[in-house]
Amino acid sequence: MRIKELLEVLKQEEKVFIIGHDNIDVDAFLSGILLSNLLNFLEIPNEFIILEEVKENDSYQIVKELFNISMKDYYVGKEDSFRNLILEDHYETKHLGEVVACIDHHPNKGGKNYPFLYSRIACSTSYMVYELMQEAGYEISKLEARMIIASMMIDTVSFRSGKTVSEEVIEAKKIAKQYEIDYEQLEKYCLCLTPIDKYSIQEIISNGYKYYDYSGNKIKSSYIQVYGMPNKKQISEWIEEIRKEVKAESIKMWVFIIFECQSNQTYEYRITEGKTALMESDGILSRGTNIMPKIEKLFL
Repeated sequence: MRIKELLEVLKQEEKVFIIGHDNIDVDAFLSGILLSNLLNFLEIPNEFIILEEVKENDSYQIVKELFNISMKDYYVGKEDSFRNLILEDHYETKHLGEVVACIDHHPNKGGKNYPFLYSRIACSTSYMVYELMQEAGYEISKLEARMIIASMMIDTVSFRSGKTVSEEVIEAKKIAKQYEIDYEQLEKYCLCLTPIDKYSIQEIISNGYKYYDYSGNKIKSSYIQVYGMPNKKQISEWIEEIRKEVKAESIKMWVFIIFECQSNQTYEYRITEGKTALMESDGILSRGTNIMPKIEKLFL
């Protein structure tokens, strides 16, 4: 059992620190909370921390609205090379410390080999933590059930994206029924449309930002989710602003993605200093599974 393997690793450590990826999103945050709860149950000294300053973006607002939790309460911001780290929702980090475990719903493209590693395609990392909870005999609360389902929905555009695992959707519905959670209401909320009419250009182009390094090539990516395609003038303004940052920061490519939920289309803009290439796809693709692996191959 995976939980036994995890315990074998963690019982050797005095204390472990759980961290999600930088520019932390809903799944990275909630899976950190859930994993900390599980380790408390298993009597493993731990702390869930955020090492990058928290912005009041859409992820912050969603967690605040759905669970009345402030991400800022977990911000530490101080590096410590003596920390033993558990990575969740990512498999490599720039932060100081020794990685002793990793739980991530993205395939392990980096070839990492940590003492404990659980990595596979799943709707969310929170769901993978839920699997560990089941193995450990941990009985989740209604609040935790809602966290698990919300994470799954948000990370798959309410189960519309290409990384949706159908068996896990069936389980999410069972959990919702067991804990009397309004599944349909949560599903609508978790489309998480980006409020582009309220956001500044900077907020739009940095929404969901992630950084990648492919063979020394600096790649950035961000995305928005909308219901109805923005007009061409707006998109041109966003691309022009991105191009300025590409030049200023010597970025090889910026991948800006528009997930258009009304017609179920994905628009992927590959922006370099010199040109912009547009890729259009049917369905809501997964950035981690369908889009960025193709970008990585361009630089191998």
